[in-house]
Amino acid sequence: MTEDFQDLQDFEKLNINWFPGHMRKALRGVGDQIKRVDVVIELRDARLPITSQNPDLHNLLINKPSLILFNKSGLADPNQIKKWESKLINESTKHFLFVDVKRRKGLSQIIPNSRKLMQTRWENLRQRGIRPPVLRLMVIGIPNVGKSSLINALARRGATQTGPKPGVTRHQEWIVLGQNAELLDTPGILWPKIQNTIDGLNLTLIGGIRDEIVGVERLANYLIELGKKRFPQKLWERYKIEGCKVQSSQEILHQIAIKRGFFRTGGNVDIQRVSEMLLHDFREGLFGPINLDLL
Repeated sequence: MTEDFQDLQDFEKLNINWFPGHMRKALRGVGDQIKRVDVVIELRDARLPITSQNPDLHNLLINKPSLILFNKSGLADPNQIKKWESKLINESTKHFLFVDVKRRKGLSQIIPNSRKLMQTRWENLRQRGIRPPVLRLMVIGIPNVGKSSLINALARRGATQTGPKPGVTRHQEWIVLGQNAELLDTPGILWPKIQNTIDGLNLTLIGGIRDEIVGVERLANYLIELGKKRFPQKLWERYKIEGCKVQSSQEILHQIAIKRGFFRTGGNVDIQRVSEMLLHDFREGLFGPINLDLL
């Protein structure tokens, strides 16, 4: 049965079980491994600077040197990036970078910035005549935020398995980076309860939660309702839909399907196919740079 969504508020009423059980074990494993590393690299999505932070992982980082990387910055609104940079600086968040692994933006700054976090400790070792050890790093973050792609880029080889499905990196493993540094990869981990349904839907839009948990058609409807409110001009430019502000998301999906010739046998529009196309277009940045966490 097709759901009828008329406004973003309709999505707030959804009751969705977001948390796969296998992630509990992974979270405990990360907690055990943190003591083995010098610096933790926390990877987030630049389109969701706050929502893509796992609060359970954040709690593990207290008193641990850490560097926050906001990945996929090429897909984020440049004006929003500037606002988030100012906010982070004002909040005394000193160690962060906006990067784009796919476009290799900011990669050269990651290891040097990580080393800076160890300067005081290593200087103390040198004064005692001890040579500083290999820099040991750990990458943490939610699923599909780009951890494995980051490691592959830093190691300049296919060091870990990557894929479009959240949670594809299953095991913790050490990767030799060169530059006298090693890096521990970890599985992507969600937190047990996402209190805000809209946050969960936004995380699914960026690929942090599997589409089938929400439902592809439902997620496409949410994206359209979000677009009607936040970026209606981009929806029109991409799909040439007239009057999208006053139409329901389901009506817009039907129009796009008809324009693209997406029909099932018998002549009915193929809502599954058009929904998948819509999500693909958003994730590939074909709507243009868009932020989901706004300042």
